Amino acid sequence: MSNETMNDPWETLEEPSTRTPRSLETRDRDTRKRQWVEPTMLPDPEPEDGYVFKWVRASARGQDDKTNFQKRLREGWEAVHAEHHPEMMTEIGVVQKTGMVEVGGLVLCKMPQEMADQRRRYYHTRTASEMDAAENTYMRDDDERMKKYVEKRKQVLFGR
Repeated sequence: MSNETMNDPWETLEEPSTRTPRSLETRDRDTRKRQWVEPTMLPDPEPEDGYVFKWVRASARGQDDKTNFQKRLREGWEAVHAEHHPEMMTEIGVVQKTGMVEVGGLVLCKMPQEMADQRRRYYHTRTASEMDAAENTYMRDDDERMKKYVEKRKQVLFGR
């Protein structure tokens, strides 16, 4: 190259570029291959901050189960309407007359996280007290001929 061409900045633009255009570059090499996962029976809704979702039985074998569904509504679960979760409309059916999201007799419901935690604590303490009562009843009727409970004792022998 001569001294004149080195000073000309426009000459470098006229040279053919060896760089591949950015639009042709992909990141396929960098991404992990997608792994197969066993499909779930029920789709998961998009999470909402402060809410817990649950599928509640509204019918079984073609028969409405109004007792179960009404009980869950009284517990604090609210039926999810399809307009609030449009991503669910493509995957599953929507009951036309009510607009609820439903799959095979199960209706998608939600409850505030705080209320769900209170419900979980209630059932946890109730189950623990029922277990204690059953254990106390069982242990109360102890017979000398056949012990139900034997205290474990550790015996340490030295010199043997």
